[in-house]
Amino acid sequence: MDAITFRLAEPDDFDEIVKLSKGIYEGHDYLPLKFHKWLQTNNMAVILAHSSDNKLIGLVAYSIVDDHQTFVRRAERIHQDLRGQGLARKLREYARNHARQRFPNLTRVRFTTKSENVNSQHHRKLQEWNILAYEVEIKYCRQAPAPMKKSVEIKSYSREYFTDIILPSLGRAKLFPRDVIVVNWFPFEPLRSNIDQILEDRNELFGEDCGDDSMPRSFSFGTYLPTEKFLDWQAVIYTDDPALYEAHLLCQFKRACEFISSDFVFVSLHDKSWTELTKNVMEEQLQLKVHGLKGTMYLYEKDLTS
Repeated sequence: MDAITFRLAEPDDFDEIVKLSKGIYEGHDYLPLKFHKWLQTNNMAVILAHSSDNKLIGLVAYSIVDDHQTFVRRAERIHQDLRGQGLARKLREYARNHARQRFPNLTRVRFTTKSENVNSQHHRKLQEWNILAYEVEIKYCRQAPAPMKKSVEIKSYSREYFTDIILPSLGRAKLFPRDVIVVNWFPFEPLRSNIDQILEDRNELFGEDCGDDSMPRSFSFGTYLPTEKFLDWQAVIYTDDPALYEAHLLCQFKRACEFISSDFVFVSLHDKSWTELTKNVMEEQLQLKVHGLKGTMYLYEKDLTS
């Protein structure tokens, strides 16, 4: 542990990174599919840790968002034989220092995790989301389309609507708790400067039909995300109305069935108050089989100004 070296990842590191990542996130790891793109992204870096014998023992990536105010830690992994020995702390510290040399106006660190083992003296918990996932066979989509509630109409919205109507609205603070949007486990402030990253994946936007110039009472993001072993569709729904929540869930499931032409996993990230309703819709109404991916996602923040 005394002879660790750190450096930026390069394209030739791919095979070692895949080996280090084997088995992580229960087959839902997307890093191998993102790695080469991340190396070419200006506000990102992938940091590697090597032992004295040049063996890859750790990795962490970061992105800079929110008008260069926020350092977002992501994709962290430590060699299984070295966990709990302080390597993660050293790797995070190196990554933060590297980022501050490039972006000196950083004010905070944010990250999402399934672990509750986070130092509460230095980190503030911002949000807590439950995770439920379901296996969907393409033959099910073809033979038994999802029933749709006609009382609430959910429709797709454009990038321009999100940028021009949602972001400038004073109502966004009520729609997005703590003024944070989480898409694919990644936290953003709802700012124009973040649009390209919020919508970098195959993301689709949904809201109730309320007129082109009106602020909806609900909004959701649907992300098509291929991972190591699965094709995932991740639904993140923002609303405080149960009828709207259910309508979004059904709408996103229908859209996932239309878009993905093979078996996939439908993943819902939601406030814990919607867990029972999610189970009712997915397990009782749609009769879907529960997938092994489950738990809770926590969003934490650390102040860098003190």
